[in-house]
Amino acid sequence: MAKKKKATATMEDIYSQLAKDTGGDVLADISPVKGFIDTANLAFNYACSGRFIGGGVPRGRIIEIYGPSSSGKSLWASHIIHGCQQIGGWVILLDVENAADTHFMKEVLGVNTEQLVRHGPERVETLEKCFHMMHDVTRKIRMYEKENGIDPRPITIVYDSIASSPCARELKETELPFDYKVGDWKKIVGGKEQPGERAKICSRELRKLNPMVAENDVCLIILNQVREKIGVMWGNPETTGGGGRALEFYSSLRVRMQSKKKIENKRLETFAGINLAIKNVKNRTFRPFVEADDIKLYFDKGVDPLSGLLSCLKQDERVRMKSAGNYIVLDEYLPEGKSEYKFKASKAENTVKLQVLLDCPKLIDAETKEEVEEYLSEFKLGMEASLTDDYEEKDVSFDIDGNPVG
Repeated sequence: MAKKKKATATMEDIYSQLAKDTGGDVLADISPVKGFIDTANLAFNYACSGRFIGGGVPRGRIIEIYGPSSSGKSLWASHIIHGCQQIGGWVILLDVENAADTHFMKEVLGVNTEQLVRHGPERVETLEKCFHMMHDVTRKIRMYEKENGIDPRPITIVYDSIASSPCARELKETELPFDYKVGDWKKIVGGKEQPGERAKICSRELRKLNPMVAENDVCLIILNQVREKIGVMWGNPETTGGGGRALEFYSSLRVRMQSKKKIENKRLETFAGINLAIKNVKNRTFRPFVEADDIKLYFDKGVDPLSGLLSCLKQDERVRMKSAGNYIVLDEYLPEGKSEYKFKASKAENTVKLQVLLDCPKLIDAETKEEVEEYLSEFKLGMEASLTDDYEEKDVSFDIDGNPVG
């Protein structure tokens, strides 16, 4: 009797076996990211991830947020810290600039300051120590989880900021006597500054960090400053001050922040906030070069989560303008039982009224109006500020340091 022929394995079966035997994964079986961490603004979430509620900055990746001084980088990083706490994650702040404000982070941004570990400049005084701390604190967190029977949770580490950290050799220069001699320099410091010194350190350390953050579900937020190149007469004079171009290369997401308008408290006649434009200039989890603007950031109230939303909904083809000031919701995002939904919105204000989102929760990736209300309840101060007449936006120019001129 003839033997039966063995069934031929499909290519999918062969690839699955190959992945198993070599310790790899079939790409179709894995998600590009483990999840996202909310940024406190729906437009910002969309620009980073292509999602509104449930979107934000990606976990398990290196993220650079950069821009001029006073463009809201540190404040926004605090919102991301709050977002990580909302999903039960661990949060670590490397406060190199010694700028953390406990009262503000707690009362205005809703950060649980009792569950936030902060390392000041006396603990992470050099570039090398900051990078070493990232590895050390991650190892300890995973060890504590194992010892206490806690399931692994996402980790967010905020480095504020890489441009402020001297390297170890630079710091030794402060130990020189006031009237130091050449021999003192060699004895205490060890040598002169080498070309590309900081850039080499960053390149070396970021190579080590990339696999670590992916393996340990770490969202590493590195804040960086924009500076002006000397002697540039043509082209973009802007550069970042964080040590070479390694961070550009190793970041999965790079977000450029820029002040557009000054927000003034009319009653007090004080500088109370900024109208921001953001742009993802590199994005490996969503399409690059997505912009969101008219995002209102109040220095004493936090962010308005709905600001900048209208233009993002139009970009993603969730709403369409029928005539000036009149919009319709596209079919996929209509409330159940409705064949049409119209609403009014101002292109200049670039926001959507709360009632529209309560009626059409699918517009922002929610299922019910209760889910919308629960999300927005965390950001009442920023929303209320935008609805009052206390604040006024002014068109002013900003200098290279992000300060309003005029």
